[in-house]
Amino acid sequence: MSAECKIVKGLSWLIMLIGLAAVAMGVVMFMNAGDVAAQLEGGPISAQTAAVIMIVAGVFEFVTGVMGARGANNPAHLGGFIVFASIIAIVNVAEIALIVTGGQGTVWMNAIYVAAALTAVFNASRAKKAALDR
Repeated sequence: MSAECKIVKGLSWLIMLIGLAAVAMGVVMFMNAGDVAAQLEGGPISAQTAAVIMIVAGVFEFVTGVMGARGANNPAHLGGFIVFASIIAIVNVAEIALIVTGGQGTVWMNAIYVAAALTAVFNASRAKKAALDR
């Protein structure tokens, strides 16, 4: 396994872990939507909607991580991972822009996620190219 594939596999495990955490937090948020109703303007429906979005995003991240971890074993099949990880990076850049323009929240977690996704895309692209050149 090349160095690029090892990096892709490690970052894929990180993406899977973040996806699982997002799903778990979304489930907890959905189940406790009534408790957070007083803290949100939209009430429990707004909290449940945000939870469903978090669960869907977490599943997408988990699937992306699985594709990367499996693709690292056969770099010629990393095309789907490259596309999905690029989508994750673009979405997080958009979230950073929304946070900065809105003036609420911190961007450090999104920035780390963008860096991880772009590093994975870069190394996956190099590994795929090297596999196709053989």
